[in-house]
Amino acid sequence: MAISKLAAQLQLDLASVAGTSPILVGTAQLELAAQPLHIQISDFADKCAQIGIAQMSILPLFLIPGVHVIEDIPAEVEIARENTNGMVSLELEPFLGSSSIFVNLFIQNSLSATSQAIILAHGSRRKDGNAIVEALANRLEAKVAYWSIAPSLVDTVTELIATGATEIDILHYFLFAGGITDAIERLVEQLQTQFPQVQLTLAPPIGNSPELVSTIGKILTENRS
Repeated sequence: MAISKLAAQLQLDLASVAGTSPILVGTAQLELAAQPLHIQISDFADKCAQIGIAQMSILPLFLIPGVHVIEDIPAEVEIARENTNGMVSLELEPFLGSSSIFVNLFIQNSLSATSQAIILAHGSRRKDGNAIVEALANRLEAKVAYWSIAPSLVDTVTELIATGATEIDILHYFLFAGGITDAIERLVEQLQTQFPQVQLTLAPPIGNSPELVSTIGKILTENRS
């Protein structure tokens, strides 16, 4: 699982600069997990306490401020705080996509895109929930498209083709591959068949790269300083 591999590599990276201080990196899921998120957090806090760690940072690996980031995760963390009885301090960090360090990583990875590019994100129905994506698109002079809301990828590709585009890069604003990215890949294949005169290039998700691991490590270190 990509997230587990990321956590393992992050622990190695953090331990290499921590000296003799204990370091423990774990993962938790809001959905599709055997236990509620607050139980997962509480159990991990217990492990931290057992090896002398008094402060635990919780970094939501989300790229836009949707309902999960704004409502669900803070509520679960608050329940976990009550369960731990102050044995370990739980610090909820700003979500990953809000970090300028992460934004710079995404931009750096996107610099090879053609002049006609689309940033494709999941999308949020919350007011201002997609502002980060729109700001990125402005900086890269790209269009935006969303999987769950308008404008859709089909509409945005069609719009660019109508303006004369012959090469279009589609930039994933997703961390890891999964069901949605698989569906996106199939959709791009359909669009390529529909518009054979245009070269559609789908970039991979950001993925579990050394650059992402390093970025998360920098974010956590910066937040603790």
